[in-house]
Amino acid sequence: MSHYLKMMEEKKQILITGVAGMIGSHLLDSLLESRNYRVIGLDNLSFGKLKNITLRRNDPDFRFVEGDVLDSGLVRELCRDVKTVVHLAAVKKIGESEFRLPTLLVNTRGTENVLEAARSTGARVIFASTSDVYGMSPDLPFRENGDLLLGPSMIKRWSYAVSKLYAEQLAFGYHQQYGLPVVVLRYFGGFSPRSSFQWSGGHIPIFVRAILRDREVIIHGDGSQTRSMAYVDDLVRGTVLAMEEPEAVGQIINLGNTEEVSVLETARLIHRIAATGKELKIRFIPFSEVFGQYKDISRRRPDLSRAQELLGYQPRVSFEDALRLTIEAAREENRD
Repeated sequence: MSHYLKMMEEKKQILITGVAGMIGSHLLDSLLESRNYRVIGLDNLSFGKLKNITLRRNDPDFRFVEGDVLDSGLVRELCRDVKTVVHLAAVKKIGESEFRLPTLLVNTRGTENVLEAARSTGARVIFASTSDVYGMSPDLPFRENGDLLLGPSMIKRWSYAVSKLYAEQLAFGYHQQYGLPVVVLRYFGGFSPRSSFQWSGGHIPIFVRAILRDREVIIHGDGSQTRSMAYVDDLVRGTVLAMEEPEAVGQIINLGNTEEVSVLETARLIHRIAATGKELKIRFIPFSEVFGQYKDISRRRPDLSRAQELLGYQPRVSFEDALRLTIEAAREENRD
């Protein structure tokens, strides 16, 4: 057997659902650059973008499939020879003008399809959950074994948290009943130059674009709500650690950054770093105008003790440095 063929055999084959999204595409880059993986990427491109993976399309260790996690036959076929599935595909938070059913169905049935396909091969499943499941819990910082506090069912913004929480239970059901190795990662907000410029992609890319284009920064509420936002490199590194650490199986693990910054202060910080020479223009909009009945989560900050103990994980990129990287990349794109 040639040295090349032996190396190909030794590479771990992995499936990433949602590969063209922000986290998925950066994870793809990391795995291919390590040269230890062959990657199958699945995405229906409803949120993800082909440009995020364009530079990898000709890599012999990457195969892209345009398709949907709701297609159980396709998911089963793609899982046939993989050792690990990182399930990132999801429909995220919704506004008042959108329907809740796509969020509920994709995030639950899609996850069930992934778990069922992985069960037939024994592949490890890394399931991407969210800090949204903590809801309005007053117990800060949020701990994986803490109580969760969600709002009324009639408020459809909770459909995202409910769908992810159900999928967590589904993952642990497969783990308990079938012995399927699963890891649940609760991502706190992340961003990068590839973030979506919809509200589902978070407030930072929207603020960056508005400030660089000398437009109004739209802030929902009074901007006092805080978030702990991580640069994508930290989220990807934590994900790879969870893929490779045996002790992570059967665990829920927070991933993110512990720097807690208000939405209003974030806008001011982006404006300062961007140094456009223009005045910061802010317009405050009541939550009700955008989301109807709505209860915002006033604070989010993760306890990362479990990630540190199990994975040796700590965020390496400061919030301010991450903003600088994102702003500079956005400037370069505008020049192009």
